[in-house]
Formats: sequence, structure tokens, C-alpha cells
Amino acid sequence: MKFVPLIVRNLLRNRRRTILSVLSIAVSTVIFAGLMSVPAVAARLLRDRVSALRLICGNKAGFGYPLPAAYGETIRGLPHVSAMTGYLVMMATYRKAGELIPVAGLDPDQLHVIWPEWASSQDAAALGRSRSVGLVGPGLMKRFNWKIGDNVILHGLVPPTDLSFTVAGTLGSQVTDNLVIVPIERLNKIEDFQGKVAVFFVKADASEFAQPLLKQIDGHFANAPFETSTQTELGVAQSQLHDFRLLFVGAQLFAGIVVIVIALVSANTAAMAVRERRNELAVMRALGFTRCSLVAFIVTEGLLMGLVAGALGSTIAYGLLRIFGPALLGPDFGLRLMPAVAAESVAVASVVGLVSAAIPALSATRRAIADSLRSTV
Repeated sequence: MKFVPLIVRNLLRNRRRTILSVLSIAVSTVIFAGLMSVPAVAARLLRDRVSALRLICGNKAGFGYPLPAAYGETIRGLPHVSAMTGYLVMMATYRKAGELIPVAGLDPDQLHVIWPEWASSQDAAALGRSRSVGLVGPGLMKRFNWKIGDNVILHGLVPPTDLSFTVAGTLGSQVTDNLVIVPIERLNKIEDFQGKVAVFFVKADASEFAQPLLKQIDGHFANAPFETSTQTELGVAQSQLHDFRLLFVGAQLFAGIVVIVIALVSANTAAMAVRERRNELAVMRALGFTRCSLVAFIVTEGLLMGLVAGALGSTIAYGLLRIFGPALLGPDFGLRLMPAVAAESVAVASVVGLVSAAIPALSATRRAIADSLRSTV
């Protein structure tokens, strides 16, 4: 601890150089944290929002093709089905054309059973008691300043029809942050949706029955006019993430390149700083300081700059992702700086500062004391 004032004094000796070094590492930390947040958030969504018990049954021709709503009664009667609901979605606007709001139609009696994290049992019960109410995501409540009991009219795009509802409760999951849920009967009354569902969501009563159940569903409708393709929600999510695998790898690769480039720049800056102090280091060694202690001083300076730069860069990245994250990948994706990514970013910045200072420090203290003093005279 007695050498801390010496280390701080050396850092403040050339304040411009120190500030520029910290800023250069901080900028790389911002880029690194932002790029690494994309795969980290995707992994978190897969872990937190996806269940192996939930199955998604869609048209075999693709999720863009509807299924007959009558299939629901058959699926509900199969063994090991604890809950089932059809699903319809209509894109609508509120006041302006650009304010797109997805309106999902679900069975109110099955909502809390299939997605207990989406709505409380009280809110789900309120949705079931009246077909003229809806549950609204907290993002929409805040965005439009809606309150419980407000009557809202949305303007559907496809099909072009108005939909009115009374706000009965707030959804609780981030995946439903900008979603409106109404009873599926409301959407089934619209001519384009009559007798149809986009997909069926099915919940198995135990994870070991999920795979046999999806095979049983598809086998039952194998020769029907509209054949089905059923997957676990986990399987669908993994398939979607696999499509973005190249993007995630590219983001990680680019983040690594940025860190390496900034590390080389920082090492060059640290080498210049150490070169200017060769005479001083030689005198200190002549006074009794060991080579290891001098290297430790210089490495500590680099480590402190890296820690400060990492903390600064992570803070900036947090603010930028909080502001621009929803606009980049959509509000439902929830792009933000994860704690693990922030810690990783600070650690990387610290390593950059440490390594960039250690290399010139080892080189400068390797020479004999006499040679160092003679070369600086």
C-alpha cells in the first residue's frame, strides 16, 4: 500500500496520454459489450422463457398457414394433455400508422396454466369473465399511459377492422411487454379468422411425455386435409437461434478483433511511456528496487487503467443498449447489457491494460542498470 501514491503519481504524470489510453480501451469495451450482448440475451431468452413442457402445433406446410379450430377438441382429448389453446394474432395500430401492436387471441381459461409467468390467476380470471376485456403488456401501458379500466380501440391492419376492449390487467412477462391479449372468441368473430387458428399451444403434464405426445398429435392428423407439424417450444426456439448462429459467431469474432486491435494500440502507447522512464527505472534499480517490483508497479498502472476503462465502457454500453436496444432488435427481444457480459467486459479491459503494460515493462527492465543509464545520458 505504501507504493500506491507512487503508482497514482505515475498515472497522472502525463494526464493526456492516460485519458486517451483509458478512452481507447473504454471504446473497445463498449463495442465488445454491445456485440457480446446479442448472443448472451438470446441464450437468456432460451433459458428463461422457453419450456420443454409446451408444444407448438402448426400446419405442416408452415406456420404461415392456418389450421382448423376444430382440431383443438381432438388435441384436448389426447392423454397427457394438461392444457391447450388455439392462438390467433392480429396486427393493429392505435393512433398512428407506425404504432404497430400485436393482438393475440388465446383461451382465457388456459392462459395461466400454460403461461403462469404471463398473467396472474386473477388477471386470467378477469379475462375469462368478460369477452370485452384485454390484458396489456407493461410496455404499452407506460407508452400510451393506459390505466386499468380504460377503454381502448385498436385499428386492425389485416384484416382491416376495429377492435375495442377494456384494460382489465397487466401482463407480467417481458416477452409480453408490448402485447395485447384478448379472448380468442373475439378474433374468431372476425370473418377472416372464423374457424381458424394460427397454431395450437399444448402443455404436457410431464416432460417425459412431451415427445410421445407430439408424435401422437402429428400421427392423428397424418391423413387429414391439413396435416400438422408439432414441436416442443424449446425445439422451435433452438431452431430459430440456429438460423442466427452465423450472426452470433460474427459478432463474437468482430468483438475479439476489436479487442486485439485496441490491445496493440494500448501496448504501443504503454511502450512509449515506459521508454520515456528508462532512466528513472534504472535509477530506481540502482537504489535497490528489484526488477519484479518495478514490473509490478508498471503492470498495476496498466491494470488500474484497464479497470477504469472497463467500468466506464460497461456503463456507457448499458446506457446505449437501454436507449437504443429496443429499436435495434425490437422491444420483445429485450436487448440489454447482461451482468455476466458486463463482468466479462471489465475483465477483458483489465487484461488489455495489464498485458499492454507488462510487455514493455519486462523489456525495459531486462537490460543491465549500467547500460540503461548509459543509453539515457
